[in-house]
Amino acid sequence: MTDNRIYGIDLGTTYSCIAYVDEYGKPVVVPNSENALTTPSVVFYESENNIVVGEQAKNVAELYPTQVVSKVKRVMGDPNWEQEFFGHVYRPQEVSSHILRKIVADAASVNGHEITDVVITVPAYFGVTQKEATKQAGELAGLNVLYVIPEPTAAAIAYGMEQAEDQVVLVYDLGGGTFDISIIEIKQGSITVICTGGDHELGGVNWDENLAEYFAQCFSEETGISVEDLTENEETWQELLNTAEKSKYALSTRESRVEVLKLEGERLKVELTREKFEQINSHLLERTLSLTDAVLERAREKGYGNIDKLLMVGGSSFMPQVESSLKARFPTTEIQLSDPNQAVAKGAALFGYKCFLDEQIKIAIAEETGEHINEIDLDTVADQKLVSAQEKVAVDQGIALPSLQKLTDTRVTNVTSKSFGLVVQINDEGGQAVNNLIVVNDKVPATITREFYTSMDNQENVNLRCIENLETEGPDGTIPLDPDQEIGNAILEFGRELPIRSPVEVTFSLSADGLLSVHGKDLTTEREIFAEFQTKSILSKEELEEKREHNLAIDIL
Repeated sequence: MTDNRIYGIDLGTTYSCIAYVDEYGKPVVVPNSENALTTPSVVFYESENNIVVGEQAKNVAELYPTQVVSKVKRVMGDPNWEQEFFGHVYRPQEVSSHILRKIVADAASVNGHEITDVVITVPAYFGVTQKEATKQAGELAGLNVLYVIPEPTAAAIAYGMEQAEDQVVLVYDLGGGTFDISIIEIKQGSITVICTGGDHELGGVNWDENLAEYFAQCFSEETGISVEDLTENEETWQELLNTAEKSKYALSTRESRVEVLKLEGERLKVELTREKFEQINSHLLERTLSLTDAVLERAREKGYGNIDKLLMVGGSSFMPQVESSLKARFPTTEIQLSDPNQAVAKGAALFGYKCFLDEQIKIAIAEETGEHINEIDLDTVADQKLVSAQEKVAVDQGIALPSLQKLTDTRVTNVTSKSFGLVVQINDEGGQAVNNLIVVNDKVPATITREFYTSMDNQENVNLRCIENLETEGPDGTIPLDPDQEIGNAILEFGRELPIRSPVEVTFSLSADGLLSVHGKDLTTEREIFAEFQTKSILSKEELEEKREHNLAIDIL
């Protein structure tokens, strides 16, 4: 039987988590088949037809390092990353789809329902190609991905739904492989992202790697085996990483720990203190604080000078040095460790369920009034009509009316973490620059239209080269062109030859979950021109279907 509930998935770099909203309107995390609330995002390609995901895959990483993939989230949207196992070439989307299949299958087994509709979270700074790749991962897993939403926003939703007071919250999200920082305003009836930032290659695994290198250095000094021999051997390096991760966890509750390293036929005891561990990784923590300061500065520019509360989320926030450093940096701000491992999945589930209920309310109103669903704006519906529809949906869905109203009456507004522009010609000699149409921290969904002109006679089409960047210069100016920031293109076919300097209107639309679409208009004829935004970083429709068939034919253990 299919489950009508919307599931929220925190597809993490190191661990993943899945949740849904129960009949009381509360988000619930579903345990996996090992009865754990989180699943390691590790994939072991055991054979041509068997793929192992989770704790078992992590446990064999030392034995089969060349057949195990971890931290794939860091390469989402990278067109150059691929791995071949047993004759099949895997892209990041496919590896991530195996993780999704594992956690969804486990949740379905626990709840007794087939799961189809999901919301998947991504780092706040993920760009278009990374979000598209994440959505494709869900499709490859046989899921209907309703939205991809930023992780700090999801965490703020989980927190904000429980709050009675208006407040401005700083969400400090230090996960296993990524770091996000967002400033979010929570009011009765709204959760609004003000600005966001982060680093997709900064997370708990960096702490592990630094500690593993320290262990290698200690071992080298004692045994004479070179550091390079230790770190470049895949099996040995994986052993060092696993030992480092265990030490990190232990030092969160203890002041010291003795590790016994058995490498290359040699044995060494290393006594590690929390102080030494924090010293080794102090520069990483300082990097998170610098990124936080930068986001706070952007918030001040928008008129948000005071932070009422700081929320620590992400599993790596458990490290004692994180909280102590934040308390030193923000001595007058209340700091809360907010359900770090599960808040993101819970928030995604709440957001998905809210979207589902909103749609059901529109259906109820349409049945009552005869209006078309797409023409109904819940923000403008008369109170009596809205409450009547809410009451009907609450009964139909078996949820208490106050819980439903708390969720559906809250509006969630996000911002884009990137700017998006076009390559334009700036002089008669063919010089090029970038004209940003949508700018970082603009609210989404966003649509902007600009008028451009053809650059040559008899022009039949134009190739719109789309650029993603972090510059704040908007539509009234240009920035230097960096070809490495090009994310794809869209070709506008005019259907006829246009003379030089013919006016062409170009529209960029960024959806609520940050996905880009492009279309244009030939202003001399008012003819609309629709173009598919294409990027080499994501799979074509044909590739997606082919890989989906291959993926679903493989057993995930």
